Amino acid sequence: MISKFTTFKFTNICLLLAVITLMTFRAPAYAQSPVGVAAVVNDEPISIIDLVERIKLIAVSSNIQMTPQKSNEMAPQVLQQLINETLQMQEAERRGLEVIDEDIARGKSIIEQNAGLPTDSLDRFLEQRQIAPGTIENQIKPQVAWQKLLGSMRNEVQISDAEIDDNLQRIVNNQGKPRNRVQEIFLPVDNPQDSTRVYQSALEILNVLKQGAEFSGLARQFSASASAANGGDLGWLYSGELASELQQAVNQLEPGQISEPVQTIRGYYIIKLLDRRVGDANVVTDVRLDLYQLFVPLTSDMPKDQIDAKLAVLNNTQETADSCEAMANVAVDLGSELSGEMKGISPTELSGPISQAVSNLEPQKPSNIIRVDGGALLVMICNKTEESNLPSRSEVENRLRMERLDILARRKLRELRRQAFIDIRM
Repeated sequence: MISKFTTFKFTNICLLLAVITLMTFRAPAYAQSPVGVAAVVNDEPISIIDLVERIKLIAVSSNIQMTPQKSNEMAPQVLQQLINETLQMQEAERRGLEVIDEDIARGKSIIEQNAGLPTDSLDRFLEQRQIAPGTIENQIKPQVAWQKLLGSMRNEVQISDAEIDDNLQRIVNNQGKPRNRVQEIFLPVDNPQDSTRVYQSALEILNVLKQGAEFSGLARQFSASASAANGGDLGWLYSGELASELQQAVNQLEPGQISEPVQTIRGYYIIKLLDRRVGDANVVTDVRLDLYQLFVPLTSDMPKDQIDAKLAVLNNTQETADSCEAMANVAVDLGSELSGEMKGISPTELSGPISQAVSNLEPQKPSNIIRVDGGALLVMICNKTEESNLPSRSEVENRLRMERLDILARRKLRELRRQAFIDIRM
């Protein structure tokens, strides 16, 4: 990933392990450490304290029981992330993009929501776990700055109608096949020489996951995909929406399982299958009805002329009513307490005779008279809503644009790395 990362050597591993072992209690002492600077990026230092505090933050956010050995294993990947963030901030500042207090507050609020924390409790939560003040802001700030930079590049990405049509048609063709809800952690390989090292980083992350770390927490910390902000959650996907290598990996997983690192032309992915739905044979999967029911009570001991009179009212309404409002007016005249509107009803929730009566009924047309226990009734569809499980054109366009922006972002970061002076001092 980092062209100059091959020079990353822990020349003072014992000291680093001691620092991490004592980091909870003796953080202030690092300022006096002879190895106080972990790296320099274009004359801007990344300190040992920055590195250690980020490792602590990762441990807390990902539910990792951190040991000196794990810290040592994760340090190269974490330092790489800090270097990337420094480059991102420098580029954003060069372009005059500012991260204001409201941006930081919004980022904290999102973290609180994702973690199920009360509003405005994140700082206290981290303080209780002895995370140094400012650590979370130092992570949020470059993320926000980079998103603003990507936003400025949004107009550079053009998605054609043909691309959207092809994507939608592929989804239609896969109707009836399983849909999978997937999480990802993506580690890019920007230089073929770095492939082995990136694969080792993926194995280290996978090992931590197998020991109980939270996938979403590690995705937010390490994934280079746009989905990182959402904990790596890609949502529900049809077969064909993922690259073939990733789809093959997903097909071999059961819900809750995590894949081995999957190599693609872009880098390595770790995939978690959250859930799988089988079926979805139809494009339209959810129908909701707003119904009006005009009910007249009929009992076995009621005189025949009364029964005939009530049925005559229903017959007349069936012939003349052209709206649910007209049905409601008749109900008022009858004083029918069991008449009324039912909103958001699924056809599967209706009893057999009523379900059959509305199955081919057009909106604003009364049904035939339906005899039920205790009376007779008419029903009318006031409104019918059909929800498709297909994404909208705008959703497909946005997803394709985000994928394209992901590629532009990685390309830009590679360019920044090539032009930067990066001095690893550990």
